[in-house]
Amino acid sequence: MDRRALKRLEKILFAILGRQPDAFGIALDKGGWISIKELHQALNEETGMPHITQRRLIQFFSLYRPEKFEYKEKYARVRPESQRPDLTIYNEARPPELLYVSIRPKAHAHVIARGLQSSDNKKWIVLSTEKEMALKIGKRRDKDPIIAEIKALKCHETGVVFRRAGKGMYLVEELDIQWMNMPSLPPVRDKDKGKESKFSEKKLDRKKIPRGGAPLLEKIGGFVLRDTPSHVIFSEPDKRNRNRKFRDRDPEWKKTRRRRRKDAKNKRLP
Repeated sequence: MDRRALKRLEKILFAILGRQPDAFGIALDKGGWISIKELHQALNEETGMPHITQRRLIQFFSLYRPEKFEYKEKYARVRPESQRPDLTIYNEARPPELLYVSIRPKAHAHVIARGLQSSDNKKWIVLSTEKEMALKIGKRRDKDPIIAEIKALKCHETGVVFRRAGKGMYLVEELDIQWMNMPSLPPVRDKDKGKESKFSEKKLDRKKIPRGGAPLLEKIGGFVLRDTPSHVIFSEPDKRNRNRKFRDRDPEWKKTRRRRRKDAKNKRLP
């Protein structure tokens, strides 16, 4: 990347991270941090920037080291002294009557069953005053996102806290399905009838087995051979058949080399 391209990239990144993140549909974390993955998704929408990969972004911050930016463990930000003063101050605000949010089709059934919740990775659910911006945000994660209409004002009047993030964005931690107008689930295909959905109540309420705490095979109908000598598992005939089976898979050059070694060994014998 030449110096002119680097300067152009630096200028765009400064606008996204230090001045108007809401214009790009971005809500920065505390301190102004954003993951390289999310930054790359937003940057790809800019004209002339589809060639910038996540790897190039990391190289830009870690090797080029622009003065106005900080980079740490796949997260980047504009240095606090160069940020807009109110960049990450999201104050409580009265929302308009309607807002919009994008949903991945894969999560359609889950949202209908449980509503929207923030995650450990993202504290906020980003809502937009414009359908176009909601669609733009959604297309970063899916080519054909679902746009849901949020009855924001009625929801706010019940005590749900909405926070303002720039001119056309609001943030919320969770939303119940009763405040959402969204398309119903598509009809179940004939071949999928009878299958249990992975978003069914039974599966959603099922506790996950902690790592290292898997059930014993005996308890789920299996059996385990414990402390069994190897000669019991494989008898000599079994071993010979097994070795012959793998030898048959060898390419011709291996078979030829094996024959030559065997002939040479026989010649050395008295």
